[in-house]
Amino acid sequence: MTERTKKGWNRRLALGGGAAAALGAGYLAFHKPSGNVRAVQIEAGTLHRGNGAEPESLDPALAQGNYEDFIMADLLTGLFVSNPEGRPAPGMATDWQTSSDGLIWTFKLREALWSDGTAVAAEDFIFSWQRILNPGTAGPYSYFLYPIKNAQAINSGKLPMTALGVRAIDPHTLEITLEHPVPYLLEVLAHMTMYPEPRHVVEAKGKDWTRPGNYVGNGAYVLAEWVPNDHITLVKNPHFFDAANVAIERVIYYPTDDYSAALRRMRAGELDVQDRAPGQQMEWIKANLPQIINPVPQMTLEYIAINLKRAPFTDKRVREAMNMVINREVITGKISRLGEQPAYNVIPPGTVNFPGGNALSFKAMPYPQRLDSARTLMREAGFGPDKRANCTYALRSTSPGTTRSIAALLQQLFGLIYIDLSIVPFDAAIFYKNVQIHNFDLAQAAWGADFNDAETFLALLETDNGNNYGEYSNPAFDALLTQSRHDVDLVSRGQKLAQAEAIALADQAICPLFFWVTTDLVWPYVKGWVANNMDLHRTRWVSIDEAARRAQFSSTVRT
Repeated sequence: MTERTKKGWNRRLALGGGAAAALGAGYLAFHKPSGNVRAVQIEAGTLHRGNGAEPESLDPALAQGNYEDFIMADLLTGLFVSNPEGRPAPGMATDWQTSSDGLIWTFKLREALWSDGTAVAAEDFIFSWQRILNPGTAGPYSYFLYPIKNAQAINSGKLPMTALGVRAIDPHTLEITLEHPVPYLLEVLAHMTMYPEPRHVVEAKGKDWTRPGNYVGNGAYVLAEWVPNDHITLVKNPHFFDAANVAIERVIYYPTDDYSAALRRMRAGELDVQDRAPGQQMEWIKANLPQIINPVPQMTLEYIAINLKRAPFTDKRVREAMNMVINREVITGKISRLGEQPAYNVIPPGTVNFPGGNALSFKAMPYPQRLDSARTLMREAGFGPDKRANCTYALRSTSPGTTRSIAALLQQLFGLIYIDLSIVPFDAAIFYKNVQIHNFDLAQAAWGADFNDAETFLALLETDNGNNYGEYSNPAFDALLTQSRHDVDLVSRGQKLAQAEAIALADQAICPLFFWVTTDLVWPYVKGWVANNMDLHRTRWVSIDEAARRAQFSSTVRT
């Protein structure tokens, strides 16, 4: 994309009038600003979404954050999609059959067009999946395709891409052969990594295919504009197969990693929805704007990734001491205050086909006793008042807020066990680049479930996994994951996954902090936005009650 001078909100206002007129039913609503809140122009048929962070990529082969997936899911449609409840529903697939052993799946594809009018074909899916598995692509999510026959061998360079267990029986019939049965396959096929790519465009444009003007998709929207660190504009795709049922004409995504600033924009009407609330202001929100929030448990783990290849974290005693000294109840009850559950394990509650029951061994220990035990472990590892460990703590945001407040608390707590922590904030894109190449000591990360199964969390700790930031490796852990993938009995499989989690906890592989709740801020005039534990909300399911929106900001409405 071409870097352009950032004009801030005034630039969007200047562009908005023409766009509203083009929609044919525009109105201008100016809400009187107060303090740092600015005037806002509202265009009928336009949804303004606060989206957490600036995307690094809108290429399914390279993207890795949910703030990228939210946008790509509007641009691209896989075999399956996430419905308003966050569950898999048919997308490009209209019918499917499974062999008796669960290894061969055959999908019938609907007749559909790319946004340039070219027909979508089964070969486009094959091209996309081969591309992400190509070792030269270096896709961080390439492991996600490993259930497909020969995918892992292809990704490691041992087999050619043509060996992948997928074939196009005809332009509208796709066959997938698996390495082992996958009980959650339909959820996998709704994931961003499995989106198709327009082969004719990618081969012609190369890495520039994701630029505005080049981007061709088969989703409900088309990429119209990308102003870095300001906004991304999508407009309705007239070629989308279900365009008649898409209510929103235009959606604008804004990077909003400063949650307090995003709340101010919500109050001013600059945002219709925001994907995360500021924890420090949650009590105020509940008291003054209860209608905009509806938290439900979310399948996301906040945790500290530990670089196990760097001293002193190669010593399990140090890692255990850190886990012991973290006061999760203070984090959730005094800092975050969103209703999260303190985490003493890896797998969130409510995960299907998982027995649970694991926890870090000290969970029931009174905190003063935990602190004493942590200091003892650190002294055994060679540290004390006169010999302290020094390390950096990477944050995935440069904005003030909950993440930085949690880091400040950890800095104090780790100081009690002779660890001096230097806090280093990064913007999200730089943060994920660094953790991906293991260029960190400690890093505050979060992982949202790709599907409702323990596999999506435990795979983060598998040897050579692209998202195994800390490079944890335990052959017994890996063996249990492998065995679970070939176990068709869900109870037995769940037991193996629980055993794997227990091993990782005993090894102190990470420091779990808490399990999230959804804290989307949504004005009631936004219809079709359903709170769900996957926190997935596709714009195609959403509509706006324009009369209610005008009434919400009616004090100075001008039509």
